[in-house]
Order: sequence, then structure tokens, then C-alpha cells
Amino acid sequence: MLAGELEAWKRLELRDPVAAAVCAGAEYWEDDAVFVVPVFGQAYLADPDAREVREIGLHEDDLDELTHLSLLVPLYLASCADNEPSGYVISPLSLPGGAAFFKGPHEIPNEVIAHNFGTDPGLLLKTGAKLGGRAVDGGDAAVVIPVFPKLPVTIIVWTGDLEFPARAQMLLDKTAPDHLGIDALWAALVMTAEVMVKLGGHGAHGNH
Repeated sequence: MLAGELEAWKRLELRDPVAAAVCAGAEYWEDDAVFVVPVFGQAYLADPDAREVREIGLHEDDLDELTHLSLLVPLYLASCADNEPSGYVISPLSLPGGAAFFKGPHEIPNEVIAHNFGTDPGLLLKTGAKLGGRAVDGGDAAVVIPVFPKLPVTIIVWTGDLEFPARAQMLLDKTAPDHLGIDALWAALVMTAEVMVKLGGHGAHGNH
């Protein structure tokens, strides 16, 4: 277990579990002392005693091995505020400190999305729907994906032509920093891009 994961579980232990579940849009099963958290529209069990996150039930696509999942679930439960998403989206770069943070090793994975979905906007919508996403207006295709109930990520793609390459943009609801710190928000964007490519990107070979 990484140090950050351990710290996230310890932070969660300090919070009233029922209040944490309500704020996070999750459930707390008191008899088992576990949380049930929707991640990409699928139910995950967060077990503070075992300090582990695991998928519940059988799904067509196995998402257990997602990078950052075991860190983000307890961190989200530990830090989520009680306000709802506003529906107003912003670039992560516009967050306080965002322009300095989201570069180099913390670059937003816009190019990964553009490479995998920029030539086929319909594939973006189809893949997003697998993750509980819904199509919205924007670019040549746009989808809002519920990473967590309080943390939607909007992905927009513009197809390329001979003059301009395809491009993409990943946007956050303006309430996102109420629920996770800037480094965790970056991890959530990376995880979202990863699962999109895994399920629908060029060369994807999910379990079908």
C-alpha cells in the first residue's frame, strides 16, 4: 500500500461514516462497516478495516486494476463536501494553482483522448455511455462521465483535418476542488482517460 493510500484511509477513519456517505453520494452499510461507492456508474465496495477497494458483482468490463482507484475512493470519502455539482464546467488550469500544477508530469491527458477518439467522435459517446456518461453539447462530441457522484468529468473532442490535428479537452465542474485536492483531481483525470482508452480507445480489447 502506498503512503498516500494509507493516509487517505486514516483520514476516512476520522470522519463520521454516515456523514461521509451522505456527502459522497454513497451508501454506508453499518452492519458490515463498509461503503458502497459508485465509480464510473458501477458499484465498488470500500472496506476501511481491510483498507481495500473492490468491485461488486460481475461487470462486462473489469475495472479493478485502474491506476489511482485505491487512493481516490478513500480520499473522496474522506474529503467530499456536501454540495452538489453546479453544472458549470471549468478547465483544470483555471483552478487556484492549476496553471502551475497541470504541466510536465502532471499534464492533463487531453492528447491521449484526442489520439484515441479524435477520429471517431461517436466512439467517445459510446465509450462514455459504458461508464454511466451522457452526451452533451460541445465540439464534435462531448460526454459527461460520473467518476464519482460528486465528481463529473466532461470530455470534448474536435476532429482533425489536413490543417489541424484532432484535439480534446477534459473539464471539471467548478465544485471539484470542494471534494478533492488538485493532485487528486489530476489523478481522477488520468484514471478517466485510462478507463476510456481501456474500454474504447484504438487497440482496446476489453472483455466482450
